[in-house]
Amino acid sequence: MFKIKNSKHRNQGKCMTTLVAVIVMTFALCFDANAQQSTTDVKSLLKKNNKIIKTMLDYRYKGGSGAFERDFFIHVDYNQISRQSCTVGTTIMQFTVGCDGTLGEFSIINPLNDYISSQLQKFFIMTKGNWNECQNSDYEYFEIPILFTIEGLETEAIGFITNYADKEGVTCKCDKHFLEEYQKHKDKKPKKALTAIEELIKRNPYNEEYINEKSMEKIYDIYSNELYGI
Repeated sequence: MFKIKNSKHRNQGKCMTTLVAVIVMTFALCFDANAQQSTTDVKSLLKKNNKIIKTMLDYRYKGGSGAFERDFFIHVDYNQISRQSCTVGTTIMQFTVGCDGTLGEFSIINPLNDYISSQLQKFFIMTKGNWNECQNSDYEYFEIPILFTIEGLETEAIGFITNYADKEGVTCKCDKHFLEEYQKHKDKKPKKALTAIEELIKRNPYNEEYINEKSMEKIYDIYSNELYGI
């Protein structure tokens, strides 16, 4: 990294800023052109993935995937504070269960908040004794997306389990709002653009277009800070 100290460095800075801006604008044009197709592709892949998860749970969990989902709703609370703060998104339970039924490692990918993560961990522990034995280690690893969302909120996200909650007097923003915020600020206000794209990633961590956009906005933000101190 460098600092602006004289006219030579300043000119280099302008060139670098122009280069970064061109990269970001080019990437954004690709994003606009492919966004709809990408959303369709992501949804298709998620639906296929959910079928695989269902097959595994039908084999491993006592009572099948339906029993797993029923137990989830009995033990996992989408609390009022989370709903009032519009905590919406897809969090992923990643865990292992040995072929002998022993619970293994557990982690959360794309956590929404501490309370929801703790609820999911407690649920996993509760499943002890509810697993069928298996003969193949391919059936020991699970990665299950759980969508927490509000009734009436439009989002492209798809969870294997979706926890719909009633509104709590607050109107939460749909995906469209954050896409518009990103498009509005992507060229001149990278921090605001980052905030919008990060919310979209929280809702759908499988959308690679969003992840790529976040990377480009971070690059632009870094150089803006270095060159102009913004």
